[in-house]
Amino acid sequence: MYQLQQVLNIIDLFTSQPKIDFYTSLFCNLDLSSIPEFPPSKFGPRGYSRHALFRAIIVMKAEKFGEISDLIDYLNNNLIIAHLCGFDITKKLP
Repeated sequence: MYQLQQVLNIIDLFTSQPKIDFYTSLFCNLDLSSIPEFPPSKFGPRGYSRHALFRAIIVMKAEKFGEISDLIDYLNNNLIIAHLCGFDITKKLP
């Protein structure tokens, strides 16, 4: 956990504090309780959190990206935002 905190502290240098504050506030006030986070699947592994994917789509719209590839590049370059979405940044992002 300590190493993850060190990584997040370094990442803070590359992502502006107003963006971090905006997404933190937005996601804290977002109620996703009506969406199952990991719906059961009979076809394979659990996959990614639907909550994290939904938050990522919100980031895509807020940043006015037209394509998913732009969102993926943004999240890979702003890991603190990917972490705020709910992704495990120690693993490959979707």
